Amino acid sequence: MTLRTRLAAAFVLVVLVPLLVVVALVTTALPTALQERQEQGLTSSSRLAASVISGLCDRASAAAEATARAAAATESLGDLEGTLDELVRRGIADGVRVTGPDGRGAAAGAAPPVPERGCRAGGIARVGDAVQVAAVVELGRPSGSPGTPAGAAVAGFTVDDALADALRASAGVGRVVLLAGGQPVAASSEMPDDLLRAALAAGESPVRLNGTVAVLTEARPGQPVAVLVSQEEGEGPGVLPLALAVAAGAVVLAVGIALLLARATTRPLDELSDAAARVAGGDLDTTIEVRSRDELGRLAESFNGMTEELRGYVGALQASRDELQAGVARIGDTLSGTHDLDRILTVVLETAMASTRARAGAVLLLGADRTELELAVSEGLDVPADLRLPLGVGIAGRVASTGDPIRGRVGGDLQPGPGEPSAETVLAVPLKSSSTVIGVLTLYDREDGEVFAESDLATLRTFTSQATVAVDNVVLHEEAQRLSITDGLTGLWNYRYFSMTIGKEIERAARFSRPLSLLLLDLDHFKLVNDVYGHQRGDAVLVELAGRVRGQVRDVDTVARYGGEEFVVILPETDEEGAVQAAERIRAAVRRRPFGDADEAPLEVTVSVGVAVFPVHGAGSTALLRRADEALYNAKRAGRDTWRLADVGAADD
Repeated sequence: MTLRTRLAAAFVLVVLVPLLVVVALVTTALPTALQERQEQGLTSSSRLAASVISGLCDRASAAAEATARAAAATESLGDLEGTLDELVRRGIADGVRVTGPDGRGAAAGAAPPVPERGCRAGGIARVGDAVQVAAVVELGRPSGSPGTPAGAAVAGFTVDDALADALRASAGVGRVVLLAGGQPVAASSEMPDDLLRAALAAGESPVRLNGTVAVLTEARPGQPVAVLVSQEEGEGPGVLPLALAVAAGAVVLAVGIALLLARATTRPLDELSDAAARVAGGDLDTTIEVRSRDELGRLAESFNGMTEELRGYVGALQASRDELQAGVARIGDTLSGTHDLDRILTVVLETAMASTRARAGAVLLLGADRTELELAVSEGLDVPADLRLPLGVGIAGRVASTGDPIRGRVGGDLQPGPGEPSAETVLAVPLKSSSTVIGVLTLYDREDGEVFAESDLATLRTFTSQATVAVDNVVLHEEAQRLSITDGLTGLWNYRYFSMTIGKEIERAARFSRPLSLLLLDLDHFKLVNDVYGHQRGDAVLVELAGRVRGQVRDVDTVARYGGEEFVVILPETDEEGAVQAAERIRAAVRRRPFGDADEAPLEVTVSVGVAVFPVHGAGSTALLRRADEALYNAKRAGRDTWRLADVGAADD
C-alpha cells in the first residue's frame, strides 16, 4: 500500500467515524428533543395566558378600589351611576357595581354580582351564563362620617371565547380553553372530551393523546381561571432518510477530498527533513531546488515559500521591537500628565517588564533624607513592603550612588544587598531628575534565561527619562495642593481649608441632629511681642502656640489659622460642656509654661477664647463664627486669659 493510499484511508476513517456517530445521535435524539421542546413551549404559552388572567385580576382589584373610593366620596349611591359609566367607558373594567348594606346600589356595564370570594382569593363571579374575573372591596363606615355608605364595590372582566381566542393568538398555540371549577367557560375552539379529562387528571404535567399535546395551568389565588392549551404533535418527517442521505454525501465528499489531499501531501521526506533541520539551525536562506513540476516540485515551491515568509516574519518582529520602543516613549509622554504617583510607578514598572520580557522588577525611590532607597512598587517579587536600602549598598544602592546603570549576571562583585531580591540576571537604571538621582528601576531575569541585552538598556533609558518627568509632575502637584490648604508658618490648615470644612461639618451635624462647637482663639497683647522682641520671635510664638493647641484636641477636630494671631478650632460631636472644657484645656496649656527655647528670654503668653455651639448660637457658618467672635470680644473685656460662651439670645441664621 502506497503512502498516498494510507493517507487517503486514514483521512476517510477520521471523517467517517465521527460522521456516523453524529448521524446515529441525530436519528435517536432529535425526536425526543422535538417533543421536549414542544412541551416546554406549550408550558410557557400556558403560563403566559395564565399571567394574562392574573393581570385581569390585578386590573379588577384596581378598578374595585377606584370604585370604592368614589363611593366613599359620595353621599348617595344613586349619584354614582355617572362615575361608574365613565369607568366602564374608559375600559377600566367590563362591569362595576356598588351595593349598600341593604343590597341595593348602582352598576354599569356587565356588572357582576357580589361574589363570595374575590379573584385574589381564587373566586369568580357569574353574570348569567358568563364568567367574570371579579374583585371585591368592602366599603367601611369611617368614624365621624355617618353619611358614608357601607357595603361592597365590585369590578370584573368577562371571560369569554373572544378572550380565549386572543390568548391563543398571542401565545401562538393551536387551542386555548379557559376553565372554572373544572368546567370549560370559554374556548378558542372545541376541545375533545377525552383530551380535556386527561389534562385535568394529569394536573400541570404535559399530556399526549391522539396526536395532540396539551398543558394545563391550574387556577390559584390571583388567577381564578385555569388555562389549558393544546397543539398538534410536531413531527420530523424524513429525519432518518435525510440523515442517511447527508451521511452518504459526506462519505463521497470525504473520499474525494482524501484522495486529493493524499496526492498533494506526498513528498520526499528525506529532503524535507534535511532542509527543515537547516532552517531550524537559523539558516533562513535555505532553499530546495525545483527539479520538476510533480509532487516534489510542488513541495519545493511550498518549502521555498515558507522560508521566504519566515524571513518576512523575522523582519516584522524586528520592526515590531522598534515600534515597541517608540510606544514606550509615547507611554512616557502620557504618564507625564498623570498625578497618581503609585499608578505612574506601576505603569512604569509593568511597561519596562513587558518591553524587556523580565520576570520581575521593582522601583525604589530616595527618601526625604536622601540617604537610603525605599521600595515604592514591585512585581513578581517576595520582598518586604518596608524594604530600605542604604546608598552604595547592593545593586540598586550602587546605581543610586553612582548614577550609572548596571547590567549582567548576579555574582562576583555584583551582589544584592540586605533584603534585595536574589536573581540570576539583573538590569538596573537610575531615575534622574535634572541630573539628580531620585530612584532606581530594577528588573530581574529575562523569560528566556538570557542576560539583558544592550537594546533592553537603551529601551529603559528612553522610557525612564519620560517616567522621571511624570514623577516630578506628581511631586510638584502634591506640593501645590498641600500649600493651597495649609498655613506656611504653623503647618495648620489655613482659612481656605477652614471655609471649606465648616460648611460640611455644619451640614453633617444638621443631618444627624448632632452638636458642633467652634472655638475662636486670639493671643493677648501679641502686638507687644512683635514690637519688643521682633517679628521672628513672634512667628516662633505662633508656631509653638499651634503645637500646644493641637496637643489639646482630638484627631477628628480641625485646627486652622484664621489670620494673624487668631486661630479657630472646629469640634464635631461636641456640645457646650465639651466645648468649654476644650477651651479651658487650651487656655491652661498656653499659660502653663513660658514660650521660647532655653537660650531665649521666656515669654508669658496668654490666650482668650470665644465659644459658640451649633445650633444653639447659630444655624449657619457665618452666624456661628460671628457669635464666637462676640464671645471672644467678651473674653477680652473680661480681662483676657479666659474664655466666654456666646449669648444664646443672640442666635440667628
